[in-house]
Amino acid sequence: MADRRMISKRIVESARFLKMPPSSQNLYFHLCLNADDDGVVEAYPVMNLIKASEDDLRILYSKKFIVILNEDLVSYIMDWRESNKIRADRKKDSIYKDLLVQVLPDLELLEAKTRSDIGKKSGPSTDGTWAAQCSVGQDSIGQVSIGECSNETRHTDIVKYQLDQEILTESEYQELVSIYGVSIVDSVIHRILTKPYHGCLNKKRISDWCEEHKYNNKVAIPATQTSKHSERMVELIQERR
Repeated sequence: MADRRMISKRIVESARFLKMPPSSQNLYFHLCLNADDDGVVEAYPVMNLIKASEDDLRILYSKKFIVILNEDLVSYIMDWRESNKIRADRKKDSIYKDLLVQVLPDLELLEAKTRSDIGKKSGPSTDGTWAAQCSVGQDSIGQVSIGECSNETRHTDIVKYQLDQEILTESEYQELVSIYGVSIVDSVIHRILTKPYHGCLNKKRISDWCEEHKYNNKVAIPATQTSKHSERMVELIQERR
């Protein structure tokens, strides 16, 4: 999944959008950011990440900004094609494409094509944008100088986990383990890989989910348990009676 997405000003500056609560507007932006190339997004993990409520999702649905495709809250962003113009030879079909076609049979999807720069024996690549994002500086011989680059060349470290084009390196994994412990980190990574949650196999997202895991698994004090101060107050009240 791409790291950047476009959002149309016509949509987010419309009265229909601005009349929604700020929390629903915020959820819309995050859904767009995490959507795949067909505009499909798993809404539940996004809601969980930003602490949005199901009411926020219902408002987006009632205002026709999204269509909820199944009970797991996999959703389609209705204005996706207006906001994001994706080249056919760069597009990657959604893993929920069959579900999307089943729920919205009249929807026109962009058909993915073979990359124009693959299979050429000679000549310059037509992938000008991609090439412009990676460069080697004159002062860094033997070391890649990176702006925004592909996952294959972004790290010189050993790849620990991989989900399509997303990778988590060994050093990033060890750093996360040193902070949260191996059981929590492995649990979060296992959830990402088995769903799969595209766009989540990175240090920041794993760290956010580890923090959430720690928060949700704190041991709560039972309601019947009282402190020593409370017990002493009860004793004093009984003595005065």
